[in-house]
Amino acid sequence: MSTSVAELPAPATATTETAGWSRLTVMSRCLLAAAIVAAPALLLFMRTLMPDVNYWDTAEFQAIGPVLGIAHPTGYPAYTMLLWLASVVLQPFGDAAFRADMLSALLVAAACGIVGATVAYLTRRLVIGVGVGIAFAVSSRVWAIGLHADPHAFHLFLIALLLFLLVVWADRHRDGQTNADRVLIASAALFGVSVANHALTLLLAPGVGLYVLLVYPGILRRVRFVATCVAALALTTVVLYAYLPIRSAMNPPMDYANPQTWENFKYVVFGEQFTNTFHARPSLVDSVRLIVQETWQQLGLLLPLAAIGLVVGAIRRSALVVMLIAWFALTWYFDVGYENADIGRYYLVPLMCVAVVGGLGAGAILEASKAVVQRVAPARRTVLRAAFAAGLAVVLIVPAILSVPPRFHLIDESTDYGARSWLNSLATALPQDAVIVSWWSYSTPLWYAQYVEHWRPDVTIIDDRTILDQDLGSAQQVVADYVGKRPVFLIRVPNDYAPFAKLYTMTPLPGVDGQQILQVVGPKSDTQSVQQSNL
Repeated sequence: MSTSVAELPAPATATTETAGWSRLTVMSRCLLAAAIVAAPALLLFMRTLMPDVNYWDTAEFQAIGPVLGIAHPTGYPAYTMLLWLASVVLQPFGDAAFRADMLSALLVAAACGIVGATVAYLTRRLVIGVGVGIAFAVSSRVWAIGLHADPHAFHLFLIALLLFLLVVWADRHRDGQTNADRVLIASAALFGVSVANHALTLLLAPGVGLYVLLVYPGILRRVRFVATCVAALALTTVVLYAYLPIRSAMNPPMDYANPQTWENFKYVVFGEQFTNTFHARPSLVDSVRLIVQETWQQLGLLLPLAAIGLVVGAIRRSALVVMLIAWFALTWYFDVGYENADIGRYYLVPLMCVAVVGGLGAGAILEASKAVVQRVAPARRTVLRAAFAAGLAVVLIVPAILSVPPRFHLIDESTDYGARSWLNSLATALPQDAVIVSWWSYSTPLWYAQYVEHWRPDVTIIDDRTILDQDLGSAQQVVADYVGKRPVFLIRVPNDYAPFAKLYTMTPLPGVDGQQILQVVGPKSDTQSVQQSNL
């Protein structure tokens, strides 16, 4: 195989220093770096883990695995099946909600370990890999995503693993190893799994394509091999997404938009309901300011180290730098124009890119210091080299450790029993055969309680999504259909109560902890309706 100038071997100085890093030794040390990072990260995540059911999308994902349902767009079939597996394998550790949260802790801790392993592999410095991995793990965005059920935790894990495989593939291709092709095919299949987990993966495709072409310019002449890679990606994606129509046809308890038809399938997979959730992007200056502030707040010294890493990487691993820049730029371009209630989750991959490049910068500094020691004090080079390595470890790890206490109290979710308290009080306060006309943030914990824990099976929960999927007209129409026949209750966003208040007498349900729920007592008289409309 031909060697691309985009991925040159490390310079002689580095080769001399790391001559003992045989392929077996490299992988064993990478595994060691991953373990040293992942173990304390997992302990930290478990200590601050959300202990029970919650609200919003979190409760949906806590419920969707055990019942094998259909999640909101883009469906997340890979994550749904992994949640189901976790609900089975992790049974000794707690209830279904806790197991879904624990899965995130495991995935994010593993992702941080892989980031550490990748940096150790690239720099051939165990201490740098460990330092970068720990600094990445305790950044507030990464830490927070490991504390509750969320497909972004799986996304981070998959992309971290993809990056590691692509780096290994490039070196094996460069060295002419026969198993290089298998690594690239595995990378293609992994990319397919990631596409079936989160659509953000599509933003990474141009970077991966550029990387492969720069590392292996002649790959397009190997038509059969390229077809194999494409088939691995496509087959994985198609098989995983086939879960949506197949499972929907079985009428699972949670079946978002019923994606059995092509129109409904397309609506879910392509996230058509979110097409209007974009806004005008800020100016270039404001965007750069946002990106720099966010990265500095999360990664600290790794940001200036990344500036050094870009220069070093452009010389030694230009294909890798091109791919990471593409990942960083395209993801941020999407993020600054997208409306989301928790947009910080979308910053994870760009932060990972900066962390890895920052590791390259730290490796270059350590390498330069050792070269200076070799010239200035060759007789004491072993001691001084160890001192420099220890000093760099302190620079990377100590600020990260010092950031833990102040972040702990802001991020800690271990005492969040709000949704559980609300459900328990609601179970006692609701009369028999109640109907709750709810909205998403509160429908999801109700669904979790009802479908997973068999909470109050006599209660009917009707969400805005239910109204669409079952063609019930509108929330007002649902209330009109049930009022006077069954006890009707409302949980709406604050400004959505006005249309109901004009037509009905409503009173708060007593004895409920947390979110207020209003009972629709009955229609107002004509005089009351006129007076209300004049207010």
